[in-house]
Amino acid sequence: MANRVLRSGKSNSWWSLISFSIFKIRRSMAVWILFILSVVLFGAVAITLFYSSKNVYEFFKNFQYGVFIFNNILLLLFILLVIIKIFGREFEDGTYLLLISKPYSRFVLFLLKIIALWILILLFLGTIILFAFGIGYLGNIFNKDPQYLQVYQNLLLKLFLYSMALSFFASSGILFAVTFLNSQVVLLIVVIFCSLFLVGGMPYSLIMSLAKTVELTFANDSITQNYPVPIIKSTINFKKNLKKDLIKYPHLTNAIWKFYDEWSYSDLNLVFKNDDYKDITSDPALRVSRLDFYKNLGLTVPKTEEFKIKKLKTWDSSTRYLYDNKLEDLKTIINNVGAASGNDVSMKVNFATNYFFKSEQELDQNDPVQKELADYMAVVSKAAGSWTNYITMNLFSGTSLFYFNPTASYYSLSTTNDSKLVTVDRTLSEWNSFNPTDVFRQEWDNEYKGKLSDYNNGSDFRDWVLDYFDSPTLFVLREIEIDILKKIMDYKLLEEQPIKINNEWIKYDNLMNTYGLISKFNIIEHWNQIWTASLNFTPYWFEPLQRSNIDFEVQNNYLMSYQDFRLALGVDKKIDVDPAPFLNISLIQYIYLGLSCLFLIFAYLILRHKNIT
Repeated sequence: MANRVLRSGKSNSWWSLISFSIFKIRRSMAVWILFILSVVLFGAVAITLFYSSKNVYEFFKNFQYGVFIFNNILLLLFILLVIIKIFGREFEDGTYLLLISKPYSRFVLFLLKIIALWILILLFLGTIILFAFGIGYLGNIFNKDPQYLQVYQNLLLKLFLYSMALSFFASSGILFAVTFLNSQVVLLIVVIFCSLFLVGGMPYSLIMSLAKTVELTFANDSITQNYPVPIIKSTINFKKNLKKDLIKYPHLTNAIWKFYDEWSYSDLNLVFKNDDYKDITSDPALRVSRLDFYKNLGLTVPKTEEFKIKKLKTWDSSTRYLYDNKLEDLKTIINNVGAASGNDVSMKVNFATNYFFKSEQELDQNDPVQKELADYMAVVSKAAGSWTNYITMNLFSGTSLFYFNPTASYYSLSTTNDSKLVTVDRTLSEWNSFNPTDVFRQEWDNEYKGKLSDYNNGSDFRDWVLDYFDSPTLFVLREIEIDILKKIMDYKLLEEQPIKINNEWIKYDNLMNTYGLISKFNIIEHWNQIWTASLNFTPYWFEPLQRSNIDFEVQNNYLMSYQDFRLALGVDKKIDVDPAPFLNISLIQYIYLGLSCLFLIFAYLILRHKNIT
């Protein structure tokens, strides 16, 4: 019974010491000012993010301003003031001497004050993060974009964990300094560090901006194009992020990448330039291979339709048909029939394909690939304003995915009172036939651009052609295909071609050596990257209508530093496509954890032997 009373009294006594330390902080006007400033900061940040962010990338980037100010100034100053209040001032005003004169060991005093310190840090961080959560929920009520709230919650959770880690290092270091330095000196040191932290990622941003101006040249004389460093790094980053599912629409994107990654560079170039099938009678092997791939993904269905032009007025000059046992162009046949009998010529056309792309409504929402394509189509439709605008911009490249069965597609002419014109179905596989895709492109330009069409046979025929070819899905998929093809081609180029060692390469290499040296010893750079490396970035996507331009820095804040890599050459002078980052973040975290523990141990050892008067 006596032992329980003794333990109870000791526990109460220990809690009294902890409470005494907390009470001293509660009375501090400076601490309350820091707390209020932090609350106001995150309230303003949350309101600004939810009300003014144009997209989730901007939302993500602008959140970093709050982190930058809070962690680099307010949090460090809070920890400094708390430690000075419950450690430094007690050394100077004799309070600590009074405490150790009571029946407490120095270790117990040290431990209890550390507990008080961390209770205050947890209360400070927890209250601010919870307040920021609340403001975020209110902001989401008006914004109504669930992705914003999801990103915001994730960022706040990461911020809490990062702030705890930074607090452990900062509190250990400041406590160590306070044990043998005057409080004013420690205050000056921390203020200097805060000022340096405000520099943030400026060295990183400056050096990487200079590196972006460098254009590298491949040693192969057949490749004359210079490649800017950002394009090369973007190509490497694309494949790395694809493996991490950090590219939007991952099922669709991965499927296309894996399919084309096995192709040769020359075949990829044909598809990229729309040259894999120039004419209905040319070899369609590459195009059929592509369409079989999309068919296996469930994106296509068969489609066959027929239309009869009652009065054929005009056609292109290359198409031929049998008249008087000779192949003649259609305009000549129209004129000859008119002269011989005064009658009109009718034309029947039949377009047949096994690879017509489904409409947005036909795409299966339960299939991940088809759902992702439908989701992206909704984004494109909203951005373009109308499918007419979008198809007009992509008309040439989009036709790369049209293919018609040349033996099942045909045309025929007929008339009355002219025996020289015998009606026979002529398939599109025969020499001097026409390509239905050419008919579509000219009729589209006639309808929406006012250009003359070789196939202008009235509005009924034009409406039928435009309706038959009505396939926004095809044009959207072709844009995705082109974007990914360019990345694959550039990646193969990096794997196969050596870099020319010239002044541009030397300039780039010197810049990277400079940054590599800075990053190794710059504590600010380390903590910047501990934070940014912990973030779950929102998946990236290509810039619309910019041919494979994907900005992997769209979520980066120029005040921060980010984990990056240098372009390095192997012994064969080829670029290493699997480079290591400048900093090993895991190793750095362990180093700072070890330093923090050492600071605490040294602080205790100094206090244990400190002559306190």
